[in-house]
Amino acid sequence: MSARLTPRVHDDRGSAMLLGIGLVAVCLLALVVCIDGATALVQRQALLSAADAAAIAGAQGIDLDEYYAQGATPATRLSPADVVRLARQHLAGSTTPPGMSVEHIWSDGVEVVVRLSAPLRLPFLPFVSPLTPDHLTVESRARLQYRPIA
Repeated sequence: MSARLTPRVHDDRGSAMLLGIGLVAVCLLALVVCIDGATALVQRQALLSAADAAAIAGAQGIDLDEYYAQGATPATRLSPADVVRLARQHLAGSTTPPGMSVEHIWSDGVEVVVRLSAPLRLPFLPFVSPLTPDHLTVESRARLQYRPIA
């Protein structure tokens, strides 16, 4: 009967190790999320940089016939064919993100729109597709703007 009345002492050996393992697991998961987030951001910035450069290159495609006939005026327009040609030419001659595809290059005569996409390549969590998109898509715009020299 005396064994029943004496309180049982619980042994806490090993509980600090379990807490340590849990802390290490949480820290590793946080590190993986931070690295994948930074990788996605860098990939998006590279794709956006390529789209910006292509839009600026396309905005150089003014309608030369109109320009030579009337000079530089607020009525000077972009040639849509030259815009597409110059933007694609720039993308072909520059370093672009791997797997990049041109979704859309368009001009209304004043503005150039370039839309690019590329696969998102995460180093640690590529299998989390329901939580992250599998492609990045960016759009960049450039405008032809006439400013008279004063």
